[in-house]
Amino acid sequence: MFSIRKSSTELNDVSEPRWHFPSALSPEAHTEWGLYKILEYNGLHENLPPGAGHNRAKLRKNIEEYHIAYGIDFDETDIDTFIAQRPDGLAFDKEKKLCVLLEYTRAMDTNEVWAEKKEQEKK
Repeated sequence: MFSIRKSSTELNDVSEPRWHFPSALSPEAHTEWGLYKILEYNGLHENLPPGAGHNRAKLRKNIEEYHIAYGIDFDETDIDTFIAQRPDGLAFDKEKKLCVLLEYTRAMDTNEVWAEKKEQEKK
């Protein structure tokens, strides 16, 4: 948490906050952004009107073209998995065009018997 606190107060060259955390404006307003929203926020993908899968088809084509251009091996499930990602949080540095995906590990994510142990501790 120290690095997040430190980075969130760091200023850029024009004395504005360097990092922005738009998906966590407050505990009540927290949302997990999908890939479309992340790309749209950075001006890298235009969200088309809903319906008929136009956004997914356009994004899939862009991802495929990128992989082909750089000679990166991929298959259909890799692209579906990538598009479906919803990170726990995001940090943007628009000046340097950086996007950091934040994933938090919770005890319940790492230990199958976590809930059972917690219930035992309460007794």
